[in-house]
Amino acid sequence: MKRTILAVLLLGIVGTAIFFLYIKQPAKTITIGEYEAVSHLDVSLDMLNTEFINSSDDKIHVQIKGHQLNKNMVNIREEYNRLVMEEQQQKKKWTDHIHIRQTTILVQLPKGQLKTLTLHTDDSNLNINDLVLESVEVRTSAGDVILENMSISYADIQSKDGSVSIAESTIENLSITTNAGDVAIKESKGITHKIQTVDGQIYITEAKEQPKVQAKSASGDIRIHYKKTPDSLRLTTAGEDIEILLPHYNKKAHIIGKGVNMLSAETEDGAVLIK
Repeated sequence: MKRTILAVLLLGIVGTAIFFLYIKQPAKTITIGEYEAVSHLDVSLDMLNTEFINSSDDKIHVQIKGHQLNKNMVNIREEYNRLVMEEQQQKKKWTDHIHIRQTTILVQLPKGQLKTLTLHTDDSNLNINDLVLESVEVRTSAGDVILENMSISYADIQSKDGSVSIAESTIENLSITTNAGDVAIKESKGITHKIQTVDGQIYITEAKEQPKVQAKSASGDIRIHYKKTPDSLRLTTAGEDIEILLPHYNKKAHIIGKGVNMLSAETEDGAVLIK
């Protein structure tokens, strides 16, 4: 019995040592290819994280960063004025389930060249930075979506369990739908923003007054913090606990000023805080 216990302990110690040696190995970066600028980019991924940033020239550059890499992880083909990027199915290894070691695709895009970006993922995190686009479409099951310093005419983001974060961006028409993922929007503006979630929380911070904002959650809380007191806002709210702490707010008429712009914050089982 003692020998069995010692053997189990020894295996545990050896396994832990191998694990820590594995995660401390430095990440490598390999180049997949260089491509001419296109108007449309379609990406379909399973487990690979993806980061989109500006290119230093007028070309599209694709790299992979991680530990156990090969160029066959991603298939890229050009179709007319469209670039299609697809993750290739690989034989699963035990290390694939260690999320701190996930592989990341780095895509550098010429600013102002790409018009539409379409992303379909399963368990991939998406990070999109500093791009000007006409439209962005995201469909993801469990991956998180981050947009920073973006200028977009139309964005449609749908997620089942992943969170959505948008910061310092201008998105004229924005639609976000999640089941359980939280939504966080910071210091961003647009014309029409519609956010819906079932169980997730909705946080809009350093908000700017804009024509139409709709935030709706079945059971999550909704918190909206304005950077500057709105001048002309009409409010529609619903929830178990509603608190509005805006100066010059008319509680009877539910407006500030003439109420030209619209804000709707509705939740069935959560709380609403607007200040």
